[in-house]
Amino acid sequence: MVTRKAGTIQGIILILPITLTVMGAVLLAPIMPLLMQAFGHIEHADYLVPILISIPALCIALGAPLAGWMADRVGRRKLLIGAIGLYSVCGVLPLFITTYPPLLLSRIGVGLCEAVIITCSTTLIGDYFSGAQRDKWLGSQAALASLTAMLLFPVAGWLGQQYGWQGPFAIYGLAFLFMIGVIVFTWDVTKQEAAETEVAATPAQADMPGAQFPWAHMVKVCFFTLVGGVMFYILQFQLSSALATFDIQDTGQAGMMLAVASIGVPAGAIAYRYIHKLLNTQKLILLEFAILALGFFGMSQADTPLMLIITGFINQFGAGMVLPTMLTWAVSRLVFSFRGRGTGIWQSTFAIGQFVSTVSFSFVLQQVGGNNFQGAFMVFSVVAAAMCVMTLLLIKPARPVNTAMAL
Repeated sequence: MVTRKAGTIQGIILILPITLTVMGAVLLAPIMPLLMQAFGHIEHADYLVPILISIPALCIALGAPLAGWMADRVGRRKLLIGAIGLYSVCGVLPLFITTYPPLLLSRIGVGLCEAVIITCSTTLIGDYFSGAQRDKWLGSQAALASLTAMLLFPVAGWLGQQYGWQGPFAIYGLAFLFMIGVIVFTWDVTKQEAAETEVAATPAQADMPGAQFPWAHMVKVCFFTLVGGVMFYILQFQLSSALATFDIQDTGQAGMMLAVASIGVPAGAIAYRYIHKLLNTQKLILLEFAILALGFFGMSQADTPLMLIITGFINQFGAGMVLPTMLTWAVSRLVFSFRGRGTGIWQSTFAIGQFVSTVSFSFVLQQVGGNNFQGAFMVFSVVAAAMCVMTLLLIKPARPVNTAMAL
């Protein structure tokens, strides 16, 4: 018998950790020029310095499946609490670091903790809620990630301007407060409690004996998630450098302009709340990649910083729709027994997309020539258009997913 029922406070507490995984990337993006100044003298700096942004994502990619497996076996909550505590320590270490190797190690520590945090918090949302309430909080998690990125870009840029490249790392100390919230307001859910909730909400998808992991579903979701993850982060990681080609060098100004473009992400997430009711999964994903393609094309043609920001907003609007679509699509077929594993696989895939984003963009940039950011944007516009074709080929038309979210 279910004796505890999750409500708004649990939903809020469990979506807040998503901000920690966002910090792993966006706090460094506006200060990339400062990091290049500080560590540009090391060999292969053009690759090693950008890796400071993307290495946490690689750690999530490698660690999230293991974190999901552990969550299914030893409990989500205890892993989440320990990971947040260790994250806060690793996050603030760069305040006391002046050389590259220990800085890289601290970033690896942050990434491994993020793998556990994002997997366990998302899995707990799946445990605590079902049906429309589950989709509401998963969608809210995606929206909060977008809003956090938008707010942190100018803050990180300002801290970098005032205190140098180490300034933004002080924000990682907020993780300790989130750990206290998880300790006070959450609990572990038993398999019996989860089964009762699932049967009451969606009997056809309840955790019955002999239930099999939905591999075919997850492979398809992860393919589109991987490409969507690459495109989700391109603008966030590359806009400050692209703006530098327009002689905008100030990190504070670049961070503010990036924040303006990034408003498109929460706008897209909110628009998803209404659009998904009108379109089936195939048409929804087709629309999202079409918007991404349009945004990349516009950025490739921009001849002023203003035009780059406007078309970047369009691009980020599509990215904001992609994230909640992929997350709710993935979790829709996962029951308690393997929810942690499935969530870990999805998080791993999205994180691989984040890591590949910086590497692939650097590769494309070299192929199109030097600082030809607009040429690189055109390449990704073509890739996004190709994904529209892949959507028609690989995703069968179906009824819209039941995701009545309140973002």
